[in-house]
Amino acid sequence: MSENKSFSYIADTLRPERRKTIQVKVGNALIGGDAPILVQSMTTTKPKDVEETVRQTLALAKAGCGLVRITVPTLADALALENVVSKIREAGCDIPLSADIHFQPKAAFEALKWVEKVRINPGNFVDSGIATLDNQTEESFEVGCKKVREAFVPFLQEAKRLNRAIRIGVNHGSLSARMLFRYGDTVEGMVESALEYLTICEEENFDQVVVSLKASNPKIAVQAYRMLVAKLLEKNMKPYPLHVGVTEAGEGEDGRLKSAVGIGSLLLDGLGDTIRVSLTEDPVAEVPVAASLIQETQPRALEVETKTSFSKDPYSYVRLESLETLVAGLKIGATQPVSVGLSVPLVDGNRKAEFVLPVEDSSVLWLKDEADLAAFLSGSKEIEENKAICYMGNSPVVSYRALAGMLLNANKKNPLLLYIEKGEGEAFKMRKAAQLGSLLLDGIGDAVYAEVGESPKETLSLVYDILQAAGIRRSKTEFISCPGCGRTLYDIRSVLGEIKSRLGHLQDVSIAVMGCIVNGPGEMSGADFGYVGGAPGHISLYEGLEPVKKNIPQEQALDELVQLLKEKGRWQDPPMA
Repeated sequence: MSENKSFSYIADTLRPERRKTIQVKVGNALIGGDAPILVQSMTTTKPKDVEETVRQTLALAKAGCGLVRITVPTLADALALENVVSKIREAGCDIPLSADIHFQPKAAFEALKWVEKVRINPGNFVDSGIATLDNQTEESFEVGCKKVREAFVPFLQEAKRLNRAIRIGVNHGSLSARMLFRYGDTVEGMVESALEYLTICEEENFDQVVVSLKASNPKIAVQAYRMLVAKLLEKNMKPYPLHVGVTEAGEGEDGRLKSAVGIGSLLLDGLGDTIRVSLTEDPVAEVPVAASLIQETQPRALEVETKTSFSKDPYSYVRLESLETLVAGLKIGATQPVSVGLSVPLVDGNRKAEFVLPVEDSSVLWLKDEADLAAFLSGSKEIEENKAICYMGNSPVVSYRALAGMLLNANKKNPLLLYIEKGEGEAFKMRKAAQLGSLLLDGIGDAVYAEVGESPKETLSLVYDILQAAGIRRSKTEFISCPGCGRTLYDIRSVLGEIKSRLGHLQDVSIAVMGCIVNGPGEMSGADFGYVGGAPGHISLYEGLEPVKKNIPQEQALDELVQLLKEKGRWQDPPMA
């Protein structure tokens, strides 16, 4: 889609609405159409562990989850679903269930007998997601297309016969070698992987399909979902509902903010019909976070009239051009990093208020409400080129888009300060992460300015953490970790805690902690180092995407990771207590 740089995934960037989709029925639940956005989660068990799988499913249902997914790594696990489902229904619980399949078409067919929805991964349903590129050719690509059809058509026919729904679940970390050969490790490769299977669905007149294009990097996830929606429109295909998520978001506040940036950015544009917040925590903890995120990210239209519009390439990240400008003595804009400003001076370790700005400071053009914004957009308020602009009113996403569009149309290059008002609490943080994340991912914003409330350090952390979650600026160790599932080869929650305790003082280093190799090496493509379960009781260590130490006994793995960091010159001794 490199030739199409318009926002064709959305009719009007300043007036987003919930995307209209076909409706998919999953048991007693509806996804898409006019149905509310559905919250789902996933057990951390194998179906063969019947009692624990049932326990976790019932706990998720009680917490308000609308659909539970269970990983099915083997045919034996698929056979065990019969007993799992029977016990869940005997307990009086009718929550819809989904089976998660990788590498095992036979298990997918068996799962159709017992659960209401089956997720298949186009990267490994027929192709091998970990195959090399060495023997790929255009001829082998076409041979692979035929193999996909031969395997997928009977699966669709069986799903139709049993009245089941399916999810075509693309993961950035497990694209097939065929797709990597033709498209590279790109957003387009993710989209084409989904379209190959969706095209077969349309040819077979099967539309009970939900689609996902997940990545651990919110930039990639947002771009992929946008491109898929645009491609479906371009090809006049059905508007399938979207399952939206960010894989390997992590845990704690970092995991919540990263999810808010990736998922919230899409929801604010009306994209998303079911969501899963993937946290390295108890699955039940995901449910209220997802529900809060939905509540805080309703699409909102611009509240003032304007003839301006905002259009830029929505499928790649490029920061909008601005002129270098002095704000409270600090240079912002142009090639300067996105800066952090507060209403009071504050330093917390290596994080600090890089500029301190009272609201009346004359180096900034303050737009305090919709009336100021309307005057600015209409041209009745002068644009002073030596000033940055900060908008303080409602609906910041569409308002800043309108400002950016007006500046582009007028060929002005004033820096934009993204504003965070006083606030506290998890819902507030999720809302601001979604709003600022949406803007930052579109290249809008040369600085973030926050008014400090009762917790100054918390405000400072929020600003820096949003910048890190959006992949704009790293200021502390970044941990990319999967939530764990039945494929996880070690206790990922406790191991993540140990790793963070040992390595959390490092600056400008990202470390991926992955339970298995299904998505691990691919989904940690943005990480500097990786700690990946390779076999029961053994860990493989990666530098980037390259395995450098394989099958280390788990009890030695953290020490070996520290040694690897030292060998590569990335280790720092922890500060003295």
